[in-house]
Order: sequence, then C-alpha cells, then structure tokens
Amino acid sequence: MNLNVDLAWILEVAQRAGQEDPAVDDYGVPLAAVERHRAVLVGQEVYQGPYVKAAALAHSLGRMRWLERSNTRVAIVVAHAYLVAAGAPAKLDQQRVLALANELKRETCTVRSVAEVLRSWAV
Repeated sequence: MNLNVDLAWILEVAQRAGQEDPAVDDYGVPLAAVERHRAVLVGQEVYQGPYVKAAALAHSLGRMRWLERSNTRVAIVVAHAYLVAAGAPAKLDQQRVLALANELKRETCTVRSVAEVLRSWAV
C-alpha cells in the first residue's frame, strides 16, 4: 500500500506519544517530513516502500528539533504508526526501539540507515 500522511496525522500521533511535551517549537519540521516522505522527482517517488517512507518521516522528525522535548520518542512512534497504517509488519520491543533511538542519534544517520533498522522490525 502506498500511504501518504499529512500534518494533522503527525500532530495527532505526536500528541499521543509526547504527552509531557506541551508545545511544538517549529511546525516547519513536521511539514517538511510530510513533503519529504511523499517527494516525487521526475515522476518517480524518491522514497519507495513503507519502510523507506517511514524512515524519511523518522529521520526528519528525529534529527531536527521541533518539540520542546520528546523528539526521538515521537519520531519512533510516528515510524511505527506509519508502518502499521501501511500494513507493513512492525513488531516493537525495547531492543528495537533502542536500536532506532541510537540510530537517530548518530551523526552519520541517513534515511537508508534508519530504513535498515525499521526493516528489522518486520522479523
């Protein structure tokens, strides 16, 4: 399934995931995440498949500060919610969450590296 989400969806998931996070500091970041995961270049999707699209969302939301706190947690929850909504297998446990959190904190983190972590959630 080719699923694209919008700002309202991200904010709803963020609200549930970051309950102690009272305010968005920069609405440009989730807007950029929305546009990034649905990007098309020369008629071809830039990010193809649910794991790569979820990775684009998580990378944007987890690497750029947009919430007072909870950026990493919200990025992980958004990625998981996206995969579930897209019908992709995504089994979560503490080890998988920690692996994604650690990846998002790495300076050399990329959408490709995040997608590799997310694909491990299918097992």
